Amino acid sequence: MAMHSKKGLSASQTRRTSRRVNDSVIGSHVARPAGRRGRREDDSPVGTTRVDFSDSRRSRRATRGMVEQVDVQATSGESDADYARRRGRRGYVEEIQVRSRRRRIAVLTVAALAVVAVAAFAGVSAFFALSDSQLSLGDSNATEALVAPAEGEPYFALCTAHLGSATPAGAAEGDAYLAVRIDEATHTLTFISVPATVSVELSDGARHPLSEATSVGGDAELIRAVASLLGVDIAHFAATDAAGIERIVDIVGGVAVELDQEVDDPRAGIQVLQAGPVTLDGPSAVTLLRASNYADSYATQAKMRALFTVNLAERASSGEGLSFPTVVADGASAVSTDWSSGQIIALGEVLRPLSEVTVYAAVVPGRAVEGEGGARTYEVSDDELATMMEAVRAGNAPESAAGNVANVDRSLLTVEVRNGSGIQGAAARCGELLESDGYQVEAVGNVDDGTAYPETMVIYKDAAFEIAAKAVVSDLSAGRVVNGGDFYQFDTDLLVIIGQDWIG
Repeated sequence: MAMHSKKGLSASQTRRTSRRVNDSVIGSHVARPAGRRGRREDDSPVGTTRVDFSDSRRSRRATRGMVEQVDVQATSGESDADYARRRGRRGYVEEIQVRSRRRRIAVLTVAALAVVAVAAFAGVSAFFALSDSQLSLGDSNATEALVAPAEGEPYFALCTAHLGSATPAGAAEGDAYLAVRIDEATHTLTFISVPATVSVELSDGARHPLSEATSVGGDAELIRAVASLLGVDIAHFAATDAAGIERIVDIVGGVAVELDQEVDDPRAGIQVLQAGPVTLDGPSAVTLLRASNYADSYATQAKMRALFTVNLAERASSGEGLSFPTVVADGASAVSTDWSSGQIIALGEVLRPLSEVTVYAAVVPGRAVEGEGGARTYEVSDDELATMMEAVRAGNAPESAAGNVANVDRSLLTVEVRNGSGIQGAAARCGELLESDGYQVEAVGNVDDGTAYPETMVIYKDAAFEIAAKAVVSDLSAGRVVNGGDFYQFDTDLLVIIGQDWIG
């Protein structure tokens, strides 16, 4: 077999190969031999050839070694040949299009969610703005008398309702005033009922029934009068009327209450509410709140009003039927308050479930007296009120310190009355007064020892009846409470001995 030697590159082939290598190196400064005039015919710099672009300006810049864009390398680590094969296979373009569509869908979804979020925020803002405008106090001056509480501390709110009366008589007593101590930390609500006929000194320097405070100085006058009477600051104020209460009760679909006695008061309304479980509609709710012809009228009325208020709030925030925010919005036009709808909803959330909240109810200690022309005035027992409010401010039950005589159920107490004054008919008159206040007077007569007693005494033997004895003293506006022990013999819960100080 003949052997042939490999033919080498010719001189012209060597020059072409070298030129291609040099041309492939962008920015190379490897010098190449100059021509006879040191320049190529195309005036390119030494070591390069002309680079063509559709734009002549870019061609000149590239020829001078100015590079504006260089394609990035494949990030997959594959070779140029593999990259080219991947791009050339079937389905590559479709994959690119699918990924592009997915990106567009994602972008559109995010945009849509953003639009929904903005719309929802705008809707919620409009919802609360409308509710707040309806809840607002309008031209009331109540905020002048409100005092903001310390952060996290219990605070008082004054809730008022102009309930009126089903008959002309007793219309002034149709105004309901509830001072409510709200302790969010311990989930405790304490309702203090303030009778509308309590005599208070107002800014004009004269004494008036509390119900006249707004006519003297607006809602701020009323708030200051209650705050002064109870010795507390009032942080919030809310007001409504009979029509407002009916509307709210109808919105929540009725309010269920458990009544421990029948409610039958012609001045309150034509409805008779039987004892036991009752679902109140709007009119019957107003009847319950107006009613006052109980044996211990003020104490029972305070309990009924507190019971209704808590059960109404429980019904509204329970989530049954309409949502709580919807109830607040729908009922906003029925209430005037400095609370915003957001604050009301937040308070409902804090106290939920209201069925587990500790609730106390009491009335300002004192007694109703009948003045000239049959006008009734409520006389406050200042010492007992101070004792009760001391317990309330401490977060305890209103009667826990020394007892609240207004909470005594007089209908359950038996009393014997003996005349030790020497004043004829004194025992009979005292017995009539006690019976009118609801006590069971089982016997009336004279003392059997012939002694003239200088002072009236209300005697108890069982310590459980000490507060009841105080109630009798309060109702008679006379007497001294005495622990009789074994010194006095009687079969009733209490014994009243009329003394020479009796002026009844």
